[in-house]
Amino acid sequence: MPISTELLNSTFTDLRGPLVNSFVRSNELFEALDKKARIPAEGGTYIERTFSGAAPARGVGIYVGDELLNMTRRQEIRKFRVEPHRIAVAINIPKKELQMNSGKLAVVRLIEEYPKTVLEGVKSDMNSYLLTGTSRGIVFTTAELSGFLTLDGSDTSGIGTGVTNGLLDWALPSEQTDVVQNVTKSTSYSHFNQYGETSSWATDGMEILRKTYRKCAHYAGGMGKGPDLVIMDDDSYTNFESDKLAAVRVNLVDDRTEKSTMLGLDLGIAKVYSSIDLDITAMEGTPIGSAGRAPDEGAVYILNTDFMEFAVHEAPNVSKFQERVGDQDVVTAVFTMQGNLICTKTPAQGCVAGLANA
Repeated sequence: MPISTELLNSTFTDLRGPLVNSFVRSNELFEALDKKARIPAEGGTYIERTFSGAAPARGVGIYVGDELLNMTRRQEIRKFRVEPHRIAVAINIPKKELQMNSGKLAVVRLIEEYPKTVLEGVKSDMNSYLLTGTSRGIVFTTAELSGFLTLDGSDTSGIGTGVTNGLLDWALPSEQTDVVQNVTKSTSYSHFNQYGETSSWATDGMEILRKTYRKCAHYAGGMGKGPDLVIMDDDSYTNFESDKLAAVRVNLVDDRTEKSTMLGLDLGIAKVYSSIDLDITAMEGTPIGSAGRAPDEGAVYILNTDFMEFAVHEAPNVSKFQERVGDQDVVTAVFTMQGNLICTKTPAQGCVAGLANA
């Protein structure tokens, strides 16, 4: 007998845990957000996080004994504000396909061909947009995802409160003056990100990379802490990998060249990954900052996920399949999610440009 919507839904329910709830594919940024940073939103119009850019009081030295205390209260409390973004996509299975197939194996095949393929496309588009401000366009165009906060500070096309400009600027802290997460960046109250750049990897690539990492680690708030995730475009990662392979090894403990796929190496306490979605050709090519390196000459994100959250008003979810009353002879399920990325401590994050140049 042909597949019924009841059989389709019951089988899909058995598969939807790993298929839907883990809204990530095998990419490191989303895995980190899913494990450490995905939290329920508390409702409301905006996702808001309060931060203090400096101490609210000034002290005095007591040399004589009758010095006056400074009673001025400095207003240093500010609030990050990001508007949650909602996306939805209809997943259709033609009734003709249901009529032509029967049995549970056929149900699984249909789920793989329609829902799973759509969901993998959503994950890919989301991952690419959050890294570069540009979707791969498999399911959602860039315009449809422009309500999310991207890491790419060269992107200025975000739509909604707090997302107009990308999170991490490709410029020195003193040159960062745009509005990010609804607060104007300024070193005076510690709202900026770390930044490093080089003309080529051979010149001082590893030195700049490590220096920027250390700057981020200084803002981690304790010994032994620091950025835990570094994501590179493939050309930058190739240079980093070659540098690692060229190092002289005296005691060979774990030969990663033979025992791994070389997709993850180390920098400090962070794992370093190459991401195919960090496509530098999709990023803004205009030099940013006084020194003139642009992210399309190599893009590296140095992230401390302790200070990053993906607040969700609605976790990624796929509804049951139902018969559609309308202009198509299909059964339809709808994928929806609502939320946004927010960073609670920007000086603990950083980026490096120019490392793709050998």
